[in-house]
Amino acid sequence: MNNPIKQFVPSAVCLTCDGCCRFQLADTTWRPKVGALEYQDGVDWAGYMKTSPAHGHHQCVHFNQADSSCRIYTKRPFECALYPFVVSRSVSSVDVFMHLACPYIQDHELSPALAEYQQYLISFFNEETTQVFLKANQDLLHDYSAYAPELKWLFKIEV
Repeated sequence: MNNPIKQFVPSAVCLTCDGCCRFQLADTTWRPKVGALEYQDGVDWAGYMKTSPAHGHHQCVHFNQADSSCRIYTKRPFECALYPFVVSRSVSSVDVFMHLACPYIQDHELSPALAEYQQYLISFFNEETTQVFLKANQDLLHDYSAYAPELKWLFKIEV
C-alpha cells in the first residue's frame, strides 16, 4: 500500500507484548489476510499468512521469537499494519473496529490519544489511495462478527 498507516501502539510496546502474531489454532481467522497486491511470501492458498507451531501455540511464519519482531515489518500486510484495528464486512456495511484484547487498547480506550487516532483513521480510510487499495483487495474485507464481544465499533467506511 502506498500510504502507510500511522501506528497507534508504540513499537516498544508491541515488542514486549505476547499477543499479536501468536494464535491458538493454525488456521484461525485472526491470521492476517493478505491482498493480491501485497507481499506474498508465507501466504497459504486461501490468502492467509501461514503459521508454524511454537511452544504449544502457532505463530506467524514471519515472527522472530528471539526478539518478538517481524521479519517483514517494512513489507507487512495491510491487516498487520492496521492492527489492533480491524475492518469487518457485514451484510449491510463495512466497519472499522478496535480489538479490545490488545492490552494497549485496554489501557488507552478512553484516552484523548485514541480519540485523535480515530479521527486519523477516518481520514485515512477516506483517502483516495486507501479507497483504491480496498476496492482492489476486497478479499481483505472479511466478517469478524463472530468476535463481536472482543470488538468495539468505531465507524463505517464506504468501499
